[in-house]
Amino acid sequence: MTDPNTPPARGGASVLRTNSPIGRQSFDRLINDLATNRPRTVLDHGCGWGGMLMDILEAMPNTSGTGIDINESYIDQARMAAEQRGLADRALFQAESSADCAESADLVLNVGSYQAFGTISEALSRLRSSTTPFGRLVFGAEIWSVVPTDNQLAHMWPGTTVDDALLLPDLVDKVISAGWRVLDLRTSTSQEWEEFECGHLRNREQWLVTHPEHEAASEIRDELDKARMMWLRGHRDVMGFVTFVLAKDG
Repeated sequence: MTDPNTPPARGGASVLRTNSPIGRQSFDRLINDLATNRPRTVLDHGCGWGGMLMDILEAMPNTSGTGIDINESYIDQARMAAEQRGLADRALFQAESSADCAESADLVLNVGSYQAFGTISEALSRLRSSTTPFGRLVFGAEIWSVVPTDNQLAHMWPGTTVDDALLLPDLVDKVISAGWRVLDLRTSTSQEWEEFECGHLRNREQWLVTHPEHEAASEIRDELDKARMMWLRGHRDVMGFVTFVLAKDG
């Protein structure tokens, strides 16, 4: 049993449905759309704690899936959640690099983790071989809503440059060039971003207000304040997120 006095781990697995700014309503609509293609197998590259994959499996009882992530802690959380949700017989989670995975599936997910394959173009090319001929790819990536200023870049993650994301039209060009057709695309709303950013901090914020004198409180307080300002002064309303549903072009 976890000691309640111990600071909770970073991340939002217990608060967020998935590790991307996709709200519940948007994701439910996405699942309903994907179900019409009746996939029998799902492969989630960069599955995190497995929330997206398990929600899909719950909505599609004749479907099985595999989640891949290099973060062993996330995989442990995903396996535990699969047991609790009664999905352990249909959900397999593996701690490995997506770059080493040779599996294919009717429905492939790569949401917010294209870096596992290299560049966006390299990911889109590699994911073609992961997707069966009439399958679907759900591909999610960061975009610039507007080109960031130098001041905004300076408040983002260390080393962030304007080349770290694309404007949406430029990303769509890369999608088409990689041999995909766009069946659907949706950009995350400001509210979805707020839920995502606050969700990542909430557990530690809640712990902090009930343990203000803990020896770790000062360090965690500084960490949370820096993370929030990175968002508010850096990528808020500058960085967007787009989720595509793609099919192979021939």
